[in-house]
Amino acid sequence: MAIDIGQGTYVTFGTSLAGTAGYKITGVNHGGMSRAVAEATHMQSTAKEFVGSAIYDPGELSVEVLFDPSIKPSADLASVGTAQVVTVYWANGATAVTQWTAFGFATGFEAGAQMEDMMTGTLTIKLSGQI
Repeated sequence: MAIDIGQGTYVTFGTSLAGTAGYKITGVNHGGMSRAVAEATHMQSTAKEFVGSAIYDPGELSVEVLFDPSIKPSADLASVGTAQVVTVYWANGATAVTQWTAFGFATGFEAGAQMEDMMTGTLTIKLSGQI
């Protein structure tokens, strides 16, 4: 089991690297996968019963960046359109890389500025299909 720092992790959308658009990635977070659950309790049940869905939701990816206000977020939302291939290159201390690939599209962008700190932003990508 690899336990290390994430230095060197990066994300690509289709054929473009997120960093080449001018943003410097500071964090990548996967919101987690989930599976729908249907209640299957019936009149002879002695406790609640459930059935898990045969398919899962691959979740969302949040890409945290150093925000550059001269770059319009609407371009990011448009460039990560439906059915774009999204690949996360998870680094293991910048020495080894494991890839997660799925289809995805951008669903949001948030930015903020604080006194005496770097301006930051978060691009949210909805993953679709199998990872």
